[in-house]
Amino acid sequence: MVISADNLNLPQASESRRRVLIAEDEILIRMDIADTLREQGWEVVEAGTADDALAVLARDQQLEMVLTDVHMPGSHTGLDLARMVKQSYRHIKVAVMSGQHRPSDDDRNLFDLFLQKPVPNIVSALSPLADNIDD
Repeated sequence: MVISADNLNLPQASESRRRVLIAEDEILIRMDIADTLREQGWEVVEAGTADDALAVLARDQQLEMVLTDVHMPGSHTGLDLARMVKQSYRHIKVAVMSGQHRPSDDDRNLFDLFLQKPVPNIVSALSPLADNIDD
């Protein structure tokens, strides 16, 4: 499901499943990640821009994790999104991914996990972070 600021029809979270927001502008990558996580029992909400992701965050109080690409179209980058999540939604874990960007030492406090694209097994990559989410 793709969520935009104009269409915030959010699915309900179940108690036993991890709930993640994927912010990725490349639709095929986003769909592949979302499908893989769903197949493993995760609840996934999708956004194509950081701006759309912020709109989802404002409405969905059950999100536990944000996975964002660094380079995003719109007024905010993935690192901007990570910064805002860490400031306003401290309980949400943040994973940042990029195929080109290497985080600086200053950027490392903005996220809990950095993934270099391509990520061969997204479930294995995110599992340690998901295991540290407080139930």
